[in-house]
Amino acid sequence: MAAGTPILVPIIVTIAVLLFTETTPVSSILRRRVSAVKLNHDHMELVEEETCSNQTLRMSCRSLKAILIVLEAEYKPNDSNLCEVEARGSEDIATIRRFQMIRNLYGDYDSRPDRVDLKLSINRRCSGLQHCRFNAYSDHSEALFWSPANLRLKYACIPEAAIMKYCNRMLPVIGGEGGFLKSPGYPLFYTGGSTCGWTFKSLPGQRIALTFHDLDIRSPEQDGSCVDVIRIRENRVTLFESCGTAVGVQVLSESNVVTLDLIASGKIYPSRGFLLQYKAVGCPQVQPPNGSYAVNETGDAKTFLCKLGTVFPDTNKRTRLIQCKNGIWSEDRQMISSQRCSRNAGNMVQIFLESITNLILTASEIERNAGTRRSSALSSLAEEPGTGSNAGVFPVNGVVVRSHDSMHSMSSTADPGNAAMMKDGNYVVDFIVPTALIALLFIFNAIIVWVIFQYRKRKQPAIEGEEMALRPKSEELPHV
Repeated sequence: MAAGTPILVPIIVTIAVLLFTETTPVSSILRRRVSAVKLNHDHMELVEEETCSNQTLRMSCRSLKAILIVLEAEYKPNDSNLCEVEARGSEDIATIRRFQMIRNLYGDYDSRPDRVDLKLSINRRCSGLQHCRFNAYSDHSEALFWSPANLRLKYACIPEAAIMKYCNRMLPVIGGEGGFLKSPGYPLFYTGGSTCGWTFKSLPGQRIALTFHDLDIRSPEQDGSCVDVIRIRENRVTLFESCGTAVGVQVLSESNVVTLDLIASGKIYPSRGFLLQYKAVGCPQVQPPNGSYAVNETGDAKTFLCKLGTVFPDTNKRTRLIQCKNGIWSEDRQMISSQRCSRNAGNMVQIFLESITNLILTASEIERNAGTRRSSALSSLAEEPGTGSNAGVFPVNGVVVRSHDSMHSMSSTADPGNAAMMKDGNYVVDFIVPTALIALLFIFNAIIVWVIFQYRKRKQPAIEGEEMALRPKSEELPHV
């Protein structure tokens, strides 16, 4: 008994200070913002509140068929602009002395964190209900020694019809805010006795994010093993496995299919279970339109480029940019895939110039290859005796020795096939290229004449039902 007395002394002193020291009255300011967020088949109400921590939070859903989901909750001890302290002389001094005594008993009071997460405490009391009240000083044990400061809360009211609650279902995951899933019996209990599972599937190219806004199942045993467990798997690989209580846990898949299983031993266990949100990450795959290909592809945007000389018919441009937001492309992907790049009359000049350039480059390449073959043939004839396959044809002393091997080598050098290959470059340069250039010039001139004719035809005024009488200038009108 004597050993525990030193420990009880500071606690008794602190309680006495809190009870008999008059505190400074504190008023507060409430900031509240309500907005509507569109779900896949419904709408949810999103509420953000910020007030002083000494006030009681009153969370309520306007619809009787909606439940509360706590998204964010934090206490900010270094920010107290929403708490208005009314100065009363000696009462302020008493309050300062009270906090000084607490600081001396429990250490430096100013060495507190910038933010304190209250989501777990609020979930324990309010998650899954339609209406709820929360007071930090009575519902959070550590708040007893807090000074008045700002408290920020963000929660959503989700229609019960938008929350899946049945086991062994396939849940399609589409873009936007996704959907919500809760275990059967949430938030009063969760059922067991058999495996309760779900399969999430999104479109190819998308990933799946599962966020546990509330997780509360049977705690692990003393050796750390779990009797009841929740498990997430992807392609037979376990991504997440846990038991006990957690909040804000997020699991991100690598593919577009994941499974979730709740394995419980008993039939009913008095814990809340879980409540999670699932949504697609990224946008699905989009096939490039016919006649185009993808360039500058990122996770948030994709650019399609038509082949040279073609454009998209609806925009008359060669490039098309689509952007991804909340798992949805800025344009319908079926419509994009059905597009087809087509030629534009305004690009005929560019096509003509590019064709001429390609012909000139091709002719130059052929001429260079033919010159290389001629040089190699001449160098093979001029090799020194004893080296190469033509040894003995041109000896050093100037006497030509026409052996059988040398004659065979010369005959192979002057083979008609090799001569034809040497003349191939000259044939292309002397005949094919000029003919192609002349044909392209005729086509180009025809296009210009057609454009001029169409332009004049549009400018010519339409004269219908009128007769024009032409008179020579030399004729004069008769005098009356």
